[in-house]
Amino acid sequence: MKRIIILLCAALVALPAFGAGQAEPPEDRVYEATFAHVVRPTIAKGIAADMFAEMVEERSNGRIVINVYPDSQLGNDREITEQMQLGDIEFNAPFAGVLPAFVSQTQIFDLPFAFPDSQAIFDAMHGEVGDVLDQYLLDQGLRVLGYWDGGFKHFTNSVRPIRTPDDMAGLRFRVSQSPLLIAQMQALGAAGIDIPFAELYTALQQGTVDGQENTLANNYTRRFYEAQDYMTLSGHGYLGYIFLVSESFYQSLPSDLQQIVEEVAAEVAEWQWEAAAEENDAFLEQLRETGIEITELSSQQRQAFIDATQSVYDDFERTVPGGSELLQALYRATGR
Repeated sequence: MKRIIILLCAALVALPAFGAGQAEPPEDRVYEATFAHVVRPTIAKGIAADMFAEMVEERSNGRIVINVYPDSQLGNDREITEQMQLGDIEFNAPFAGVLPAFVSQTQIFDLPFAFPDSQAIFDAMHGEVGDVLDQYLLDQGLRVLGYWDGGFKHFTNSVRPIRTPDDMAGLRFRVSQSPLLIAQMQALGAAGIDIPFAELYTALQQGTVDGQENTLANNYTRRFYEAQDYMTLSGHGYLGYIFLVSESFYQSLPSDLQQIVEEVAAEVAEWQWEAAAEENDAFLEQLRETGIEITELSSQQRQAFIDATQSVYDDFERTVPGGSELLQALYRATGR
């Protein structure tokens, strides 16, 4: 009798160990996730988020259900990313300009005039530069599923047309949290002021800042032209979105669902880049109709801005761990 009891106890102890050794969770388990972002659901990024959620649910036969919260409903990009690290939010595609608070190497997006065109950006981010950034982000519990296009940034302000770096002198510009963006404004003689994106329209209306830098899509859909009189098509910076999934959530998925997530992410990224390019052309025409005064720079005027901001590259190489390696990868990708 004593031997039977001992054997039963041994069997009970072994059961949890056997269960823990199983490779995959049960196939009928449903994984619920949250995708939070800060833009309107009507532009390419917002549409891509909805598309991703719908396609993943369909291809997984309902085993993954993703609820999308656009338009800063769950916080700004930094707050959402913090919640991802805590395991409270699973997906986000934050503006790269807020990610230096988590991974300083993502400041490479904030280098002025770093990319000649969208194709160069795509090649860099889906090549050597992206490979390096992917690992830095993974070390912070954030797995990169892809890179989305937000378009090039342009200056707007309510004081005067901007044609030369001297025209920037003394102006207050809203920038995101990246130290390099603040350094860029300082190099141009302006002041960079960190204001959350959701508060930007009010800040422009109230005169907290004179101007801001943003994409054509954001300038139009957020109606910044209502509080700004001048726009310069500077294309000085790039607004990229890094499509992320919480590594803890990703690792909780069985391998077949991980594959679905990655495959759908790749397909949606390709669509998003094409859609973003098309909508940028359309938004420029719509902005022209608003009455905002638009200045286009000549190649000589553009070069003056490039020359004025070269010190920002020195700042990046000096202050960012691995900055020299990233710069060399960038130069190879862009042919500089």
